[in-house]
Amino acid sequence: MRKFFLIALFLLTADNIDAQEVQNIADLDFLYKSIKTLPSYRDQLKNDTAYRQLYERIRKDLTSNDEFEVYQKLLQLIYPIKDNHLGFYRKPDSTFRFKYLRLKTDPTELEAKFKNYPKDSLEGIYFRSNADEKYVVFRQKENLYYLQNLKTGLVEALLNKTGDQSIDAIRFLNPPLSYILYRNIKLSNGMLIGLSYQKLPIRAYAPVNFGYGNYEYKDLEQGIGYLRLTSFLSSNENIKVATDFFTKVRPTINTDQLIVDLRNNRGGGNKTSGQFAKFLKNYKGKIFILQNGITMSNAEQFIIDIKDKKDVTTLGESTRGTITYGSNYGKTIELPSNRFLFYPTDMSGRAEDLVFESIGVKPDVSLDAFTEDWISQTIKYIKTNYP
Repeated sequence: MRKFFLIALFLLTADNIDAQEVQNIADLDFLYKSIKTLPSYRDQLKNDTAYRQLYERIRKDLTSNDEFEVYQKLLQLIYPIKDNHLGFYRKPDSTFRFKYLRLKTDPTELEAKFKNYPKDSLEGIYFRSNADEKYVVFRQKENLYYLQNLKTGLVEALLNKTGDQSIDAIRFLNPPLSYILYRNIKLSNGMLIGLSYQKLPIRAYAPVNFGYGNYEYKDLEQGIGYLRLTSFLSSNENIKVATDFFTKVRPTINTDQLIVDLRNNRGGGNKTSGQFAKFLKNYKGKIFILQNGITMSNAEQFIIDIKDKKDVTTLGESTRGTITYGSNYGKTIELPSNRFLFYPTDMSGRAEDLVFESIGVKPDVSLDAFTEDWISQTIKYIKTNYP
């Protein structure tokens, strides 16, 4: 009887493994097929033998019934593509019970070990704005780092270093969205841009002070104007807001020096940005563009296009490097198992932009992120170099 029970259990387990493998392979094949339709794939990896071999290797090792392990294997198809608009995450599900990773570590010992790491090192102690908790980033294995909450012991993100000095992060979130891919995280001025962690527990001046709305113009000092463009979102509503704003202020913008603030501008489309770009390309005064690590997508293209037509000085830090492709419709694709969602891109990239993907557009003048407001630093630069 016992022998019969063991045989039955073995057969049942084998059937479950086979069924799980079939489901995992279905997800892999579907994702691979979807990736091959992307403009970024056609530009970079079409007929690439190494990429197909990668797919075949993953396909041979998909027996796991651990969803997160399968997710990490599927991610290997996304990592080689320089297309930072891509997204991949666990389908939101309030009934799904994800086992979060909690490490038994001594927070005092960890803080003592990592507190003196320099700000340009990924490893070290981090803080979050408006939060009392401290965090530590440490290397788990080659190119893989854990971001751990020192108070709770929970690992809040897995950080995978890429070859472009950027990081693809898997961020763990509360249900119903358990985990998600964050592409192209940057360590700049001691800040993990894209994840909102920083090494110094003091105010950083790299982000913009939004003030009221996405658009603003004012005269700062005699001969210096300030134009803030915080969004190029191409929704009908925002296009109207941007156009109404520009129609009102355009006649008043005529200073010898003009600061154009593109910090935290996550992009959008030319339907919004085009009117500003056309104006600035023909502007008679000198232009100084403020940019940071959250200046991305169409805002990065905006900088490239203006600098190509006019003598412009850029100040701040490197832009994000999420620039080349994008999505017209913002739709997600559900994989066959109903566990994962893929966010594809459908916009063809400009050849001149691809060299900046994952790297960003470097500023002509670097600004200090912690000593003084960036507008004040820019005014000082203008007065020193253009008295």
